Amino acid sequence: MGAELPILDLDEIDKKLIDILQENADLTYAELGRMLGISPSTVYTRVKRLKERGFIKRVVAEVSPEMMGYNLRSLVFLAVDVKKYNNIVNELLKHQQIKVIYDITGEWTFALEILVKDHKELTDLLDKVGSIEGVQQTSTAVVLRVIKEDRKVVPA
Repeated sequence: MGAELPILDLDEIDKKLIDILQENADLTYAELGRMLGISPSTVYTRVKRLKERGFIKRVVAEVSPEMMGYNLRSLVFLAVDVKKYNNIVNELLKHQQIKVIYDITGEWTFALEILVKDHKELTDLLDKVGSIEGVQQTSTAVVLRVIKEDRKVVPA
């Protein structure tokens, strides 16, 4: 028998709670309780259970990169020698400016999302990435503007 998928046994309150928290995780349990028509202690119990079961990975503040001085976002695509895959991943993980690493299909092996302060920092990072043993080819696209960036996930 194949691997079992997790059972998505969320009730409507859990779904609403997840939706609200994705919009504003700064609300108190009392505020969430008023919005959902349940007690703050019930909200606490539900949030705790959703975390334990892996529905909520973590609760974080969304920070403006530009306000922190990071004004240049780029997408970098890598073609690599698959025999060096693990070494390349380990080297990429060392760079704080690499915010996302996707293993993708098609002509490229990886797609990276990079966030840096300026063109010099981007150039320096690209030189480092390009010199990783096993990286065969790179292609970089500088993001001019973000049209949509939505990390919100709606329960199925």
